[in-house]
Amino acid sequence: MPATTEDIGRRNAIPILYTRGTHYEVGFDVGRTFRGIIEDFLGSFSELRESLLPAYETEEGRAAYDATLKNLEENYPQYVREIQGTADGAKVPFHHLMLLHMDQIVPMNSGQERSAGTNGCSSICCNHEGQVLLGHTEDALPQTLNHIYLVSAHINEEEPQGRMKTKTEGFTALCYAGHLPGFCMGYNHHGLVFSVNVISPKKVLAGKTPRHFLCRSLLSAENMVEAQTILRDRGVGSADGFSINMSFTRQEGDHLFHNAEVGPAEEGEESPMSVLTISPGEHLLHTNKYLRLQIPEDEGLCMASSEHRHARAGDCCPPETRTALLALLSDTHDTEYPFFREGGDPDFVKTVTLGVFDLEEKTWTLWMKNPRTADPILTLPLVFKWTN
Repeated sequence: MPATTEDIGRRNAIPILYTRGTHYEVGFDVGRTFRGIIEDFLGSFSELRESLLPAYETEEGRAAYDATLKNLEENYPQYVREIQGTADGAKVPFHHLMLLHMDQIVPMNSGQERSAGTNGCSSICCNHEGQVLLGHTEDALPQTLNHIYLVSAHINEEEPQGRMKTKTEGFTALCYAGHLPGFCMGYNHHGLVFSVNVISPKKVLAGKTPRHFLCRSLLSAENMVEAQTILRDRGVGSADGFSINMSFTRQEGDHLFHNAEVGPAEEGEESPMSVLTISPGEHLLHTNKYLRLQIPEDEGLCMASSEHRHARAGDCCPPETRTALLALLSDTHDTEYPFFREGGDPDFVKTVTLGVFDLEEKTWTLWMKNPRTADPILTLPLVFKWTN
């Protein structure tokens, strides 16, 4: 009898697709190539079946979906086409994939409480001599385990696309099955390297820009000015909360990291944002709570786990080297809320992969199992385009 999603264990494998074309064509190739993984994920993902689809069928839920989609079709039509391509290639309903990208927007506006199972993630920016590193655990709901892949894409359009008026994009990114690239960790051909931490504000807004789309747009950024423009999203603003840990490796002078905390645009048409720069000789741990923005947050799993992880980090060696960084991200000392998560009780979230960007060596190393007991599955070179 074939193994099911629940009993195949943590696989030590990750597929990668190299693709080139328009946004729709790249999306179609992603869907066609990973159709089995996407279908399996949609079939097993309880959040979709038990929360998102039922909410979509309500009057309020459908209104929230339609208002958000209308905004996206006006401001980010190329990424809507990208999702349409993935849906067509995988032969799954478009609205199923779009609901994944709206995350909590539809349930929140149909009278439901925010899910306690929002994804996690820990990121460490290490900016020390000879040790310029961005480490990240990609933490997600249990059904996401073994349902991820890498996409390396070159996108070319004849006309400028969306709010940022881009015609060409080049990037390599880790993706959840059926999701746009950019929501986990990755880099682009301009030299931007970044990771994402989900944050759970109490209020999420329909008709604004889902964080998935802002993170996807970030893969087009050429510099810090553009990155901040994308995240502020003037004229609309973010629907939800998240933080970005990033470095523009092409810039002259010292290596710098930036942590941008972004909140929902509740009081206007621009995302609230706080940016912190991590200079040489400094490091930063960011999990799933605001460290600077004063925005009310949900008191669920994200907050409890984040507080435990920060407390544990205070007891460990500072992440000033690759060894110390890996030791912290793979730590399981806190049995309730560890850094490397295996879906226990009460923390049912799982770490689906762990990655380290080395900006000195220009490499990206990935582990599918805990680095304390397993070797990395691969090390990719960071291939940047250095011409204008």
